[in-house]
Amino acid sequence: MNLFQPDPIAELLEKLYLPQWKAVEWTFPANWGVQVPENVVSMYVFQQGSGWFIPDTPGAEPIRMMAGDHLITPWGTPHRMLHTLDCSAEPVAERVDDPTWHIPTGPESTAILYAQFSLNELKQNPLSIGLPKYVHLNHRADSSLRSCIPILDVLSTAKREAEHGWQLTVRKLAEIIFIKTLSVELTNGSEGTNGNGGNHLMHALTDATVGPVLKVLVDSLGDPWTVPKMAKLAKVSKSAFSERFRNLVGTPPLQYLTEIRMQNACELLRESTIEIANIATLVGYESPSSFSNAFKRWNGKSPAEYRRGAKQLQQS
Repeated sequence: MNLFQPDPIAELLEKLYLPQWKAVEWTFPANWGVQVPENVVSMYVFQQGSGWFIPDTPGAEPIRMMAGDHLITPWGTPHRMLHTLDCSAEPVAERVDDPTWHIPTGPESTAILYAQFSLNELKQNPLSIGLPKYVHLNHRADSSLRSCIPILDVLSTAKREAEHGWQLTVRKLAEIIFIKTLSVELTNGSEGTNGNGGNHLMHALTDATVGPVLKVLVDSLGDPWTVPKMAKLAKVSKSAFSERFRNLVGTPPLQYLTEIRMQNACELLRESTIEIANIATLVGYESPSSFSNAFKRWNGKSPAEYRRGAKQLQQS
């Protein structure tokens, strides 16, 4: 790819909102297992050792995991990750917040970088971008993923030496590896293990009609967007634009706009101290009351209630 050409994958991934993002590096000798519930998107990167990924869905086959494997569950499928098929599993929530689940590594140990985020507060999965049910790649086999190896080394060193801020380092570097893995999957256009490829947003972003509008839309959420305004930008009729947008993206233009506005609002409410009235303006609402009403319809809570709940989660 020419460095000066637009990068549709970067445009697709740079606005991802990953609520309640957590990451931890686990090292253990044998007989380990974790169970992950529905609506939790998980990433596993096996640095050493092996295991089995077992989807908790009827008819699903276990997937063998080896050193170098990256596995992501974009759809938030409930599953277990086990050392052997007959191992028991404990709830992942009991371990993901525990940085001490670490046993000195040896030749028989398993070392895994694990990360997750929750889909529970979102009406639309931010990874509903044509990704398969499971992304399964290997940084030893795929040259495009080999840049993850030095990142994993830095991450492991930060934890081993217990540097100040090492837990934040693990979370941030895990996010880079997560984005890189998704980027390689989208670039490869793989259909994944379940055969459900499609990359519909990738097609939309590279479409001559819809692509330029999507980019401006995401960069200018605060503007007073209407379908006629989008169609004018695309230089086609309103009906032609609406039909093409729905076919490529999977939802009508205004529904998609509302979704990304609300995801952006969630991030601002959770991660910033910006006043709610200012957030309303930033995400394109004329008044705090219209924003509050729209947010409550979408989320079930008012912006103030959502912010209070997010702070309580962060402090617990």
